[in-house]
Amino acid sequence: MPATSPAPEAKGLGAILRHLVELLDRGSEAHYRSAGLNTRARYTPLLRTLGDGPLTVNELRERAGVTQGAISQAVKLMEAEGLARRIAGDDGRSRAVALTPKGAGLRASLVPQWRARLRAIDELEDEIGAPLREILDSAIEALERKGFDRRILDAEAREAGSVPRKETLP
Repeated sequence: MPATSPAPEAKGLGAILRHLVELLDRGSEAHYRSAGLNTRARYTPLLRTLGDGPLTVNELRERAGVTQGAISQAVKLMEAEGLARRIAGDDGRSRAVALTPKGAGLRASLVPQWRARLRAIDELEDEIGAPLREILDSAIEALERKGFDRRILDAEAREAGSVPRKETLP
């Protein structure tokens, strides 16, 4: 813990992470274009996950690790590009998302690209001297145990002097 409070104008974690994602997506999309592939980086989690067959939005959210809003936006764009379609779910009441033949073909073209990206991430982690994916996974696990809203409330209480400085999680 820092001994003093950070300045309010200090760059926040959300801004840093958004910038990181922007740099990763921009680089991926530039490489896709140079390889003659017409796709968006935001499709990647869905294209990877839908490779095993149609899934509901909730199943996509759980397996791909992205928000329902992000899935809905990506599916809408993928439908417009002829990459995905909505179909009746297993129970007849729910809806699922499936790749079209065009989407399945794009996915097959992207598999070698994804392998190259994973190697590039390995090299990035070597360069920065930190296991970035492990660190981010650990942060996600910690925030799933105790939400950021609770952490903010606890920090406010500590600053006001009403909560012990160190708190143990269950």
